[in-house]
Amino acid sequence: YSTGQSAVLVASGSEVAADNDITLHATQLPRYSFGFAIVSRTQGFIPSPTGPGFLCINGQIGRFVAPSQIKNSGSAGAFDLDVDLMRIPTPTGFVSTVAGDTWNFQVWYRDVTPPPSAFAFSHVTSGVEVVFQ
Repeated sequence: YSTGQSAVLVASGSEVAADNDITLHATQLPRYSFGFAIVSRTQGFIPSPTGPGFLCINGQIGRFVAPSQIKNSGSAGAFDLDVDLMRIPTPTGFVSTVAGDTWNFQVWYRDVTPPPSAFAFSHVTSGVEVVFQ
């Protein structure tokens, strides 16, 4: 991790699905790093295929990669994503969240080792689970 610390993901808002009010907050990212959120109903603990860290989700993984969903951490090393609970991405299309659903989120982001090697790879944040009412 080029920042010397693990990146963190937290969720805020309402756990009431009908409120459609969840925001993901990714922090402790490298400055000016691109990333996007991933989501699944299934938790996991799998070594990341592209760098150090572990995927905290498994199974059918959706990616938040629509326009305006791929984010840059900017000078603060952080970004937020407002999640549209009526359009959760899955490998087979979008689904709507209803009471009783559980979704697991994580952010996958680009990182670069310090010079002289400046090797580019990716990392993942911690995961967060939201159980909707």
